[in-house]
Amino acid sequence: MKSAGEGFQQERRDFLRLMGIGGMAVLAGGTGLPMAWAKEAAYPSERITWIVPVKAGGGFDLIARTIAMNLGKQFKEASKGGKGGDVVTKNMTEAGGTKAYSTIFHAKPDGYTIGDFNTAFITDNITGKPEFDCTKYTFLMLQGSSVRLIVSNKKNGFKSWEEMVKASKEKEIKMAASNFGRGYHVACILLKEATKIPMKLINFPGAAENANALLRGDVNVAMLTEESSRAMIEAGEFRVLAVMDDTSDYPGAPTIGQLGYPELAEPTKLQRFVVGPPNLPKEVKDTLTANFKKVFADKECLAQLKKLEFAPAPLYGADAEKLAKKLFNYYDEYTPLLKKYLL
Repeated sequence: MKSAGEGFQQERRDFLRLMGIGGMAVLAGGTGLPMAWAKEAAYPSERITWIVPVKAGGGFDLIARTIAMNLGKQFKEASKGGKGGDVVTKNMTEAGGTKAYSTIFHAKPDGYTIGDFNTAFITDNITGKPEFDCTKYTFLMLQGSSVRLIVSNKKNGFKSWEEMVKASKEKEIKMAASNFGRGYHVACILLKEATKIPMKLINFPGAAENANALLRGDVNVAMLTEESSRAMIEAGEFRVLAVMDDTSDYPGAPTIGQLGYPELAEPTKLQRFVVGPPNLPKEVKDTLTANFKKVFADKECLAQLKKLEFAPAPLYGADAEKLAKKLFNYYDEYTPLLKKYLL
């Protein structure tokens, strides 16, 4: 004869069998493990961290924060009352941004860690054994490209590119070139080698320090993006000597093509990619891409970016990766030249 306890257990098993629930489900329920058929929460169900490889407050940082904030807004609007989707920015400036790039690369490929990336970082392959292969990132998008300018101090500096070139024949020009081995510095190296102008490239921690050095008279010229120099140009502090692009909006300032070096227009720009860790799942990539497209179709976001003097020119997914690989190949081709400066 079965005991009362045994009878109860038999009835329970019979009931579960009738309901179509197998023994593994009983085990899961009894041990607190997740049910085998439980559906995972839709992405994003948590907060997303957007890593920025520069310090807070500059043009690069403000553009990233603006886009990140609006990305979070799109996630929230797409899932009313849903959990997750907040996007917070985190600045990691250590080792010239290397920590930021490494953190993104080694993050769990779940879409909760993404960030900014500049393809000029590939030059770390020249200066030493790289910690990781940055060609393996998941390239989510290109936000757009920032054009770099060559500027002088308007009060007591060169009045034109021609005047600068003439002066360089008498004395080497000092140019502020920002972080060693990073985008600004690489662009300055390419410019110096192409033009053969006698220049001493002087490194500073960032764009703000570049600008301050020019104001103090520590250098003769500086390379800055349009965003980081616009206020000083409009205030009459800086004069534009040349534009590293195919077109120029500055009277009297020639384009790099007009100076005879059109091949420098693309590789000297600050290319603003957004990347994730390698092997990001397709559904996560598709969700991020869809919401990035909404961000750059949002009039309020575009107005905010316009105030920062940034005009988005987005490329998504495979198109962004194609451009990144093209730039990687360009830097690889110029490895012997870059080694002269970076080793």
